[in-house]
Amino acid sequence: MKLRTHIACGILLASLVTPDPSFGVLCWAVIWSVVSDFDVYIPTVRHRAVTHSLAFALLSGALLLALGKSVTIPVVQTFFTPFYSALASLCIISHLLLDSLNPAGVPLFLPFSTKRVRFPVIGGKIRSDNLIANVGIQIIAIWVAIRIILL
Repeated sequence: MKLRTHIACGILLASLVTPDPSFGVLCWAVIWSVVSDFDVYIPTVRHRAVTHSLAFALLSGALLLALGKSVTIPVVQTFFTPFYSALASLCIISHLLLDSLNPAGVPLFLPFSTKRVRFPVIGGKIRSDNLIANVGIQIIAIWVAIRIILL
C-alpha cells in the first residue's frame, strides 16, 4: 500500500487505543506504521522481507521496552513505556495487514517460514498502487479517527 495509507491507518490505530490521543501519540503511530518500509533504503535488505514479519513487530516493541529501562532523560523516557512499545508493535502489524492485501503478500512468519501470507478472502487481489483501494482506506481510516477523537 501507499505511504499515506499506512499513515492513515496508524492514526486510526492511535485513535482506537487511547480515548484522547495527544499529538505525540499520533506522531509515534505514524512513525511506526511506516517503519517497515525503511528497508527500501538499505541496499542489502530485500523489500518486504524481514521488516514485514511478526518477529520484527514484536522485537521492535521489546527493544523499545528494553531501551526504556536504560534511558534516563524524562522527556525521552516517555516514549519507551509499555504503552508506546505496544503501540509501535501494533502499528507495524497494521502495516503487515495492509501489505498482505496485495499479490506479493508478506513473509509473516520469518525467520521460521519464508511462505508469503495474504489477507484472507481479499488478500492478493489489491495491488499496492491501486488508487481506489488506497484512497478508500485512507478516507475511512481518517474519518473514523476523527469521529473517535471528537466524540
